[in-house]
Amino acid sequence: MATKTLSSTPAKARTRREPKQERSQVRFEAILKVALELIAARGYEAVSMREIAREAALPIASLYLYFPTKLAIVQEVWQRYTTSVRDRLQADLQHIVSPGNDADAGLMIERLIDLMVEIQISHPGFVEVWGCVTAAPELRALNSADTLATAAMIATAIRSAHPHTDAEQVEGLALVLCEAGSSITKLALTLDEPERQRRLQQLKRTLHFIYSNSLAAFAAAGDGRA
Repeated sequence: MATKTLSSTPAKARTRREPKQERSQVRFEAILKVALELIAARGYEAVSMREIAREAALPIASLYLYFPTKLAIVQEVWQRYTTSVRDRLQADLQHIVSPGNDADAGLMIERLIDLMVEIQISHPGFVEVWGCVTAAPELRALNSADTLATAAMIATAIRSAHPHTDAEQVEGLALVLCEAGSSITKLALTLDEPERQRRLQQLKRTLHFIYSNSLAAFAAAGDGRA
């Protein structure tokens, strides 16, 4: 007998309905809220679609119209998280980064970590959602694409402040900042206070050190080639 995987889909493929009317949007949001609360309380594998439908006061057929699979619910939650971080960071970067101002670089790193923490702790189900993302190939691909997009945005901001820095080196630096920030933030949020805050402050200092010293090394290498 075949074993269902995290990304298993129903035997008959279903097309997801996008909520357009206000009533549909209310149902859509109710499903997300209920599903996240159940997943936070009992874990992804222990929660069934039928249970989500019951708690959301919907027929199971209606639930499947909005979300063909349980993993589709996780995908929606994850995309909202990544979109929120990216959009809010982009707005901040327009005010933070200015040419030759090293203090602004520190603010950029502070804001990147603070946004990750703020949104990740907004709901206790995030840890379970992240576990689903890392376990499902299709969601890992989405997460990788989002990380690259965020890194590209940060690289553009760095280049605007340091226009003579090599673009490829800046892209690599931005990717390190994003990946290190994301991974260590998730680790820190599993710790109790005050250890959590100590680790987050340590992360910020380390990323700022990497940022400043990387730019100095890039500049020195560029001068050497001149």
